[in-house]
Parts: sequence; structure tokens; C-alpha cells
Amino acid sequence: MQDIMIMASLLVFLNVTLLAILVPGGPIENRDFSGLKGGVFWGFNLFLITLGITSFIACYLLLISHPYAIFITQIIAVLYFVVYIIDLAGIFPKSPTKMSKSLMLSEIINTSMAVFLFLFVTVVGHGVSG
Repeated sequence: MQDIMIMASLLVFLNVTLLAILVPGGPIENRDFSGLKGGVFWGFNLFLITLGITSFIACYLLLISHPYAIFITQIIAVLYFVVYIIDLAGIFPKSPTKMSKSLMLSEIINTSMAVFLFLFVTVVGHGVSG
């Protein structure tokens, strides 16, 4: 069972890494977000930073098989999914710069990874409790 928890932890780590490479001004994200108001811009960034930090905590909790690790990871997976879907749908964040094809492909892959993470830990959770 410990090997499965290590795999789950690695999947969370992969998801947070995939999110981290999408930072504005980074290798893939090149859109202009200067139109976002300060509170909205910083609020969204604070949310993403908190999601990243919580992901690293979840990695550890999975490694030690903490009783709430699966539930926390499921929530994190849903939040990753929501972040990517609202961006792919053009809902938020809005930018006058069009999303590049590489960014769109990355976000589609990342969305898929969030779904996979959710399904994986859900199955693991059923194996632990059942």
C-alpha cells in the first residue's frame, strides 16, 4: 500500500509542477494581465500560491498515510481542474492577449492530470477504507 501512496504523492507533485511552469512571464504563459485590478490579481495569485503550498503538504500527508490525505488531495485535484477549466473557457483571468497554442495544450494536459489525480486517489481511498 505504501507504494501506491508514494505514487499518489508523486502525482500531486507532478500537478503542482505543471501549475508552476505556467507562471506569467515564464516559459509558456505570455498573456498580459495588467488589466486585472490589484485586489483581483493578488487574490488570484494568493489562491494559486496557497494551492501550491497545500499541494506540497498533501504530498507529505500521502507519504505518511495521514487519515485525511486522500480527502485533501481530492479537494486539491478539483481546485486544479476548476483553475484550468475557467481559464480554458475564457472566464477568468481575462487578458487582451490570446492564449497561445502551447499554453492551451499545457492547460488541456494539466486538466487531464487533475482528473487523473482525482480518480487515482479516489480509487486508493476506496482501497484503504474498503
